[in-house]
Amino acid sequence: MVFQKGPGSKEFGGRRNRIPIDLLGTSFSLDDFSSHLELIEKLVAVDYKATIERLLLELFDQPKQRMDYRKLIGFYCSHLINLGYERNYIRHVVEDTFFERPVVRMGRKTLEKFLKTFDGKNHRYVVQVGVTRDLGNYLRGLGFNASMRVTGSAYENTLNQNPNADVLPSVLEWSVETLDPEAAMDSAYQVLSAQRAIVFLDPYGMHCEWGQTMHVTLHRAQTGRAITKSDFFDDKPRPPSIGARTRRVTRARTISNYAADIAGNFDEPSTERLISSIRTAALARTSFNPENRLISLWSAIEVLLSEPREVARIVHYAKLIVPCIVMRHARRQVIATYNELLPRYRSRLNKITRSMETESHGQEAFAELLFLPENEAHQTALCQLLGENPLALHRVYKLQRDYKNIKAVNSTMDDHYDRVRWQIHRVYRARNQLVHAGQMPSYLESVILNLAEYYRSAIVTIVGRAKKEDLKSDIDQVVSEIGIKYGIMRSHFRKGKADTPLSKEQVGKIMDTR
Repeated sequence: MVFQKGPGSKEFGGRRNRIPIDLLGTSFSLDDFSSHLELIEKLVAVDYKATIERLLLELFDQPKQRMDYRKLIGFYCSHLINLGYERNYIRHVVEDTFFERPVVRMGRKTLEKFLKTFDGKNHRYVVQVGVTRDLGNYLRGLGFNASMRVTGSAYENTLNQNPNADVLPSVLEWSVETLDPEAAMDSAYQVLSAQRAIVFLDPYGMHCEWGQTMHVTLHRAQTGRAITKSDFFDDKPRPPSIGARTRRVTRARTISNYAADIAGNFDEPSTERLISSIRTAALARTSFNPENRLISLWSAIEVLLSEPREVARIVHYAKLIVPCIVMRHARRQVIATYNELLPRYRSRLNKITRSMETESHGQEAFAELLFLPENEAHQTALCQLLGENPLALHRVYKLQRDYKNIKAVNSTMDDHYDRVRWQIHRVYRARNQLVHAGQMPSYLESVILNLAEYYRSAIVTIVGRAKKEDLKSDIDQVVSEIGIKYGIMRSHFRKGKADTPLSKEQVGKIMDTR
């Protein structure tokens, strides 16, 4: 889709119907294009969820349709989140259905029962939250249903799970219609957060505190359950140590080395800006409020990059940050797969890579094993090694397929670049909805998770680039050089013949070692 001047339009702007769009070689006005989108939504939206569920039931036992099934699951999860279901609720339903108890046989009935859980209908929930005495009196004065805690009540055990239960003698009872209990709990949290924000306006303030663990009951149900306001920035578990010779490097030492790289490779203004950006991003981890998280992360992006000139802000920021995110995508893919295989297959996997004719080690040797055609015999040995682990075999197969020749490399890189650029624009739209319109999108948590990973990837790439310089670097110059280097790499692969397999030098390029 390309925005451009139409054949008869003299200027870009004016009335909406004077701005045409060149779509598939045909010019449409924005009004016409909007009508097309509304028609497509009417035709698709009504049966979209039911259609995906039907396809999931048809393909779940078809071994040759696993890739299509995987895509359907992604579409279905995205649709559930867009409907308004909480990520934690979806995770809990998956765990309860498939992992809480041993599954003897996975049949159509189990899957149907799982899909029926997400009926898309709102239900009325009642949430009880322990609050301080001052906050309870304040809420009662505003007309909220707040009272003193009752001994022997259904919610007593739940509220006692809070570490600060001894300072929460009052209870707020909040009733709301929503899709799931996690959303009901979050609704109560947002109400309390809003009231606390108002309290901050008072010069004297008051003791404003509540319990993160709340009691949620379906309306007219006899029993409820405890739900804790959880942090969806989960820390990734460290890979287990295998073998007596393996030396565990403490996180403190690793982080201190990384901090030294930040402090020692940039000039003073750049170091100050980089630290300020990281400090701003850290605010996202200290707040349970999703609005604050998104605003903090996007502000960290803006602090990190140079100010825009003569172009729209999002165009400028996307142009600079996207290459920093995608530059080492192939390397991260290889390392992620390699690290997942190490705990179980370390010695046998190392035996395969050592038998190859290469001077590389670790993940670089693993990349050459998968991507170079002369290692076909070693690839067969790897497949035999992973024969009893379908998930690992599938991940290795997908990785090898994404970079098996020049055409695959171009397709993978183009797709990833377009997805990241689209997500950055989506993040900016969500941020503007919050800041300028006061609207909170239903997919906010997904946007925050994506942006947090993008920010971390960009910082790693920028610091890694600065480490290669002999002199202290200017951060704006480093970001520009990353964009130039990525453009050179893309140009190199675009000039190659589509069916040409990769060479050792080209594997080094996508692994960012050359």
